[in-house]
Amino acid sequence: MLSGSPLENESALRDLAQISINALKDLEMAKKQLQENDLRIQEANKMANERVGEITRVNHQLQEQISYVENMTRSIQEKNIQLQNDVKSVIVEKSNYRKLNELLKSDLQNVIKKEKELTVKQAFLERRIQEQSGALERSEKMAMIGQLTSKLAHDIRNPLSKINLSHDILCQSQNLNVMDKIKNRNRIDSEITNITHIIEDVLEFVRMSGLDLREHTIKHVLDVTINHLEIPPTVNLKIEGDDVAVICDDRKLQAVFVNLIKNSLEAIHNQGYVTIKILSSSTGVEIYFEDSGEGISPVVQSRMFEPLFTTKQNGSGLGLAICKMIIEQHGGRLEYKNHPSAFSVILPNTGQKITAR
Repeated sequence: MLSGSPLENESALRDLAQISINALKDLEMAKKQLQENDLRIQEANKMANERVGEITRVNHQLQEQISYVENMTRSIQEKNIQLQNDVKSVIVEKSNYRKLNELLKSDLQNVIKKEKELTVKQAFLERRIQEQSGALERSEKMAMIGQLTSKLAHDIRNPLSKINLSHDILCQSQNLNVMDKIKNRNRIDSEITNITHIIEDVLEFVRMSGLDLREHTIKHVLDVTINHLEIPPTVNLKIEGDDVAVICDDRKLQAVFVNLIKNSLEAIHNQGYVTIKILSSSTGVEIYFEDSGEGISPVVQSRMFEPLFTTKQNGSGLGLAICKMIIEQHGGRLEYKNHPSAFSVILPNTGQKITAR
């Protein structure tokens, strides 16, 4: 039973209400802290238990308010159940990230495997050069292989360092929040993609597979190419001219078109126009990739088709060299001219124009 005046009893009730409100606020704060860092769960639960104990001790002194205290206790129990559910969710999340780490290890092993594959192919190429080339040709090609190896080692070293750093952060930092984990995972995915592209460029340049020649129309190959690209809304991309059928390897031709369109987008900084013109004659078809960029300096023009030459910070120096080799495989030519800035792909054709319907 409460003793004292009504005012004292009312004050005690207010204190009880304030204590209850503070307890609920503390529990809510503990829940939020639990979501941010699973290491704070024990401290939050301890704080909640201390508050519950404090409320219980006060309840023993206030028998007349037992009903109110019971309701409050039930509310606290519900919060505790919610906290327990959150703990279970965190445990599941930790399990998922352990699986993620295993996937990352697997990705790293795949990268190492591709490096070994490239080393084997380089060794095979070296033997072929020694067997089939003269002394001068062997010397030139061996120098090229050395440059490719050095370039590949340099280009792969930085992405691998970033991958290892992000992997170490994920494995060793137990306090890492979800957003940082996702950020490191995305960084690893991006660098693995970058390494894959570098290796694929080198492999394509080294082995240069044969052509799968079939009849395709230029506009069809262009449409497929553009559908696989993300063209910014600030770029006006259009195709002009009559459609023409050619005998070609459409997959390799798409690779050339992708490279040339991306070069145009970079030249105009994703803002301006890119016009693709198809011009047909009795001897061949010419596809212009014209853009509103400033053009290429004469010094760069004189070397831009050389293997390993690049003006880009992260470029492999093989893109245009591979494009040139592919077009020459088709019996054509890849050229460049300024004013306006345009690459020109010249291919032999079947002499057949496609009538628009």
